[in-house]
Amino acid sequence: MKEFLNQTPPDDTGSNTLKRYRYQAQLALPFCLECVQGDSVHSVIMEHFEDIVVEYKEYWQFIQVKTRNANLGPWTLTDAIDGLQSLYRAYKETSNLNVKYSLFLEGAIGVKQKDLQTLVSKTPELSTSLIKTVANKLEISELESKNFLGLVTVHPNQIDRNAITAHNIRLMGQVSGNTSAREIECLEQKLTDEILRAMSYDRLENLLYQYITQANVIDSEGENKIKAKCLTNKSIKDIIGSLLCGEYPLLKRFSETNNNDVLEDSTKLELKLIAGGASERIIKQAKELRANASCREYEILASGFENEQNKIIDVQIRIETLTNSIVEYHEDSPKPAKIIWKEVLEELIKNKGDIDPNRIYKQDPYLLLGAACGLSDECRIDWGVKIA
Repeated sequence: MKEFLNQTPPDDTGSNTLKRYRYQAQLALPFCLECVQGDSVHSVIMEHFEDIVVEYKEYWQFIQVKTRNANLGPWTLTDAIDGLQSLYRAYKETSNLNVKYSLFLEGAIGVKQKDLQTLVSKTPELSTSLIKTVANKLEISELESKNFLGLVTVHPNQIDRNAITAHNIRLMGQVSGNTSAREIECLEQKLTDEILRAMSYDRLENLLYQYITQANVIDSEGENKIKAKCLTNKSIKDIIGSLLCGEYPLLKRFSETNNNDVLEDSTKLELKLIAGGASERIIKQAKELRANASCREYEILASGFENEQNKIIDVQIRIETLTNSIVEYHEDSPKPAKIIWKEVLEELIKNKGDIDPNRIYKQDPYLLLGAACGLSDECRIDWGVKIA
């Protein structure tokens, strides 16, 4: 794989190469969200630098992204020719297929640029001057120019480079209203990084067209090249899965070896629950919830934000205080663990917002109960009977 930052950019629009590449990746992010939320987008292929290829259920869309510094003024047809030329290369290979061709422009089109403005419409009325100009620039016949331009749509006024990160974070926030802003920010960064990674691999060139028309004849080497540049429902979910699970995370069931006896290697959580008279059902659920809470903690800590550890400590102190207050009340009861388990869950359901204000556990009472089980493993909580 070549280091894409060291390659020569395809044009000199924009002043910051890295920021421009990241911007192009961020323009692809909404298509990735659509890929995991619905069934219309099957995959997003980051061909190279400015090229985005979106595989829809019914058709393909080739997208050229062109960036432009605001101080250079609005777009003219002359400025946009490079983008049209790139789209024409795709058109030559795919004109017999159900394909749409789009030119995404950062910034506005000049007021006097009537011909370029024409292409903003999905059903453009092509002028003779536009057809001739493009035919001359691309060195093709006027008939070919007309046929090509009839399939092109220009999308000006794309979100500015300086605003697109915030825009994408808001888009991702609309997917899940129960995820903290910090976590969404982290997920946006991770997904954009993955799009950039796919973008950085060598161009597919003719292999891409072969994949679209005759995927069954591509050899394993070609398949691997395409896979490296392709973002699918599964690969995107692997990155932002925590955003897509609804109001609360999906709890997982963890397998364990069959062992009904109390052995020397039993966890402190198990021993404390057994001492408190908990049933086998409660013990099994406690272990599964503890594992789920641990997975959630790993996700948060992997975000890389400096204050996340302190937020975990904060919610743990709140859980510890709540649970111990219930333990104190019932510690003289017979088999107190059963009552404590029930009342802790009830209190977490009622007070989840106060216990988890930073949404570390997404204010999910069952994950919060799992966190309580983790604290029991650390000997910070017992279940009515104190043991060493």
